[in-house]
Amino acid sequence: MTGRRTILTGITAAALVCCYASTLYGMARQWWNDEDMGHGFLVPVVAGWILWRERSRWQSLPIATSAWGAPLILLGALAHAAGALGAGLFVSAVGFLVSLTGAVLWLGGRPLLRAWAFPLLLCMFMLPKLGIVYNQATLPLQLLASHLAAGMLSIAGIGVLRAGNILDVGGHQVLVAEACNGIRYLLPLGFVGVLFAYLSHPAAWMRVAVLALAAPLAILANAVRVAVAASVPALDSGTPHMAAGWIIFVLSLAALASATRWFGRIPERPHV
Repeated sequence: MTGRRTILTGITAAALVCCYASTLYGMARQWWNDEDMGHGFLVPVVAGWILWRERSRWQSLPIATSAWGAPLILLGALAHAAGALGAGLFVSAVGFLVSLTGAVLWLGGRPLLRAWAFPLLLCMFMLPKLGIVYNQATLPLQLLASHLAAGMLSIAGIGVLRAGNILDVGGHQVLVAEACNGIRYLLPLGFVGVLFAYLSHPAAWMRVAVLALAAPLAILANAVRVAVAASVPALDSGTPHMAAGWIIFVLSLAALASATRWFGRIPERPHV
């Protein structure tokens, strides 16, 4: 990279940070305050590590700027303006990623954008929760968790009564609250699962397969957490409840890692 190109890249990066400072601050606040989004702090770090790890590949690419980057930067700026005018933090954050993609395309062309595609897609895991989708999904996920947990307890021979999202085990009632909807497992499991797939196998299909597997695994793990809290009163709140949740999450990660290794043993089809 020439000195002029380095200066231009630095100026572009500084401009993006300055223009989207309020959006980046809002995203960091949500990562800090919302337990469902705590993994957000890791996403840019991991994306940067992947770029550093693959630097020999993309640094050797020929520099071919693309004018198509400018419309993307403008589109991102419009989304950012819409977010500032009331569309919300999610729209502004999407605008930031669109502008970042446009900047990569403008400075390095399509070859660099293809090389950076995976880290850029990985950055979608740091986007804030879209409120309307989250609110619509919360209650169905709560009911699903309570239904699955009641089924697990019944199979285990533990008598349980379920009324909506309330489980009653021998007079001990557990409310499957909004925070127990499973999204707290789903997002970090999906992020770590895609990272596992990246490290173990180069095929893009495997990353998609692991991401798809993360959803039912997160739902199942959340149901197990609810069942444990209902059957063991000492684990239904406070530090013990949190510790049990972490243990189940770690076990879920282990299951996802095992599935990733299994996928990795599937031979790739030869190209015809």
